[in-house]
Amino acid sequence: MSHRRAVALVLLSAVGFGSMALFAKAAYASGVAPSTLLALRFVLAALMLAPVVWIKGLQLPRGRVLAGYIAMGCMYTAQSQSYFNGLLHASSGLVGLLLYVYPVLVTALALAFGWEKLDRRMLVLMLVAVGGMAVTLGGELQGKPIGIALALLAAAIYAFYILLGNRLSRSRQDTHPMAACVVIMVTAAVNNTGLAMWNGVALPDGAGGWLAVAAIALFSTAMAVACFLSGVKEVGAAQASILSTLEPVVTLGLGVAMLHESVSASQLLGGALVLTAVVLLAQRPPARPAAGATGAREASALS
Repeated sequence: MSHRRAVALVLLSAVGFGSMALFAKAAYASGVAPSTLLALRFVLAALMLAPVVWIKGLQLPRGRVLAGYIAMGCMYTAQSQSYFNGLLHASSGLVGLLLYVYPVLVTALALAFGWEKLDRRMLVLMLVAVGGMAVTLGGELQGKPIGIALALLAAAIYAFYILLGNRLSRSRQDTHPMAACVVIMVTAAVNNTGLAMWNGVALPDGAGGWLAVAAIALFSTAMAVACFLSGVKEVGAAQASILSTLEPVVTLGLGVAMLHESVSASQLLGGALVLTAVVLLAQRPPARPAAGATGAREASALS
């Protein structure tokens, strides 16, 4: 695969992940409940990817590694529930930007656990990111406090999710990323289906709603994951992470263009500061073997 094609695949995956909020808004407008939407998302995505794993003859993880990926599926359930419920109380652009605090949280947690060393450059970037979030939250926000809290909770859960993915990726058991993805998605499908049944199933009431659900499952989940995993082999985890910062930009842009959501100057400034810090942090030379970074981004590709 050529480098240019690999870059295009990673960018396409970013568009898929970034457009999920837009499809979710359309699905909500058709009457579907968040728990039902998430159940349909992961069930359909798992049904799309499982045949690929079976045809390729990929071996599923075993033992403690399997338990770890199941735990990631449970964490992904909590993260997704927080994110999609947050969209009910805040604009898609704001929720997308707040979610993208997770790379900064991952860095902070890695420092706290002693896995990274703090230098002056990293400290400055952390301050820029925090300052950007303060500017963003200080503007005219299109969202209730509960929406902001849920978005930040989703970012925090996602940070722990990625750290666990890092640890599992460095285990002695060699698990293909696609096989790991299926385990995570099946776990999330089971959990979200149970929550949907507990809260009451509310299906889309029209063709438009079903198309939005199908787009989330196919374009924003199965296709996005497949494109990322294909492209990252050529461009590497570091460059793929930088390219994937297109995700919140897509979310914000689509919210303005398609949902007519307004964006204040302070939100644009704050978002720019956060994204600048995230990009520069992604360019930081890895302090551990490349396999660990690849595992982290593999986990991130499932959002």
